[in-house]
Amino acid sequence: MIRLVHALLTASAMSFVALSAQAQSQPVAWSPGYAGACGECDLSGKNLTGWSLAGGNYSSANMEYAFMRGVQAGNANFENANATSADMRGAILTSAQFAGAILSDARLQGIQASGADFRSANVRGANLQTALLVGANFASADLSGANLTGSWLNETILSGAVFNGSNMTGSQLRNAAVHGASFKDVRFIDADLSGLKGAETADFEGACVSLSSTLPATLTLPLCGTAVAPAAFASK
Repeated sequence: MIRLVHALLTASAMSFVALSAQAQSQPVAWSPGYAGACGECDLSGKNLTGWSLAGGNYSSANMEYAFMRGVQAGNANFENANATSADMRGAILTSAQFAGAILSDARLQGIQASGADFRSANVRGANLQTALLVGANFASADLSGANLTGSWLNETILSGAVFNGSNMTGSQLRNAAVHGASFKDVRFIDADLSGLKGAETADFEGACVSLSSTLPATLTLPLCGTAVAPAAFASK
């Protein structure tokens, strides 16, 4: 009898181990358990692709290397969050709060972030190709080395922001406020800078344009590949 009980217990234990091993070998889908409020939580490396985070509070959260492609995060709070190298391609970030956040080397291609707040954010080296940023606030933000090719920055606040070495080919900056901003060595090929406010106080040292670029009457920049701007190209 004792041997029979022992055999049954051994068989049960082996079955449990086998089932556990089988379960662990199966992929586990993420459930949207972080929606709503997750301030200071650790979302680093998490796959949040396609989630709805709209209106949620993720201030000071760790989102390094998180996969957030196509997330719906309008009006969400990401202030002081660390999203270094996060993948947010195609995300909806309209009126979201990123003040003081770290977005260095983040993949932000095609994001829709009109009216978003990026004040004092670190966006160095980020990819913002074709990003929709109309009316966003980048005051005192650092976008050095960022790729802003084809981005829409019309009506934005860029006062005190740093864009040194950024690629702004094809960017739209109509009526943007650039008081005290730094655009050193920026390439404005095919860019539209018409109506810039405060251009006379911004630093454009080493910046250049193409013949198809549009400048305000107060700004003269050389053609890329030339040392001096033709007098007739001072404004368009």
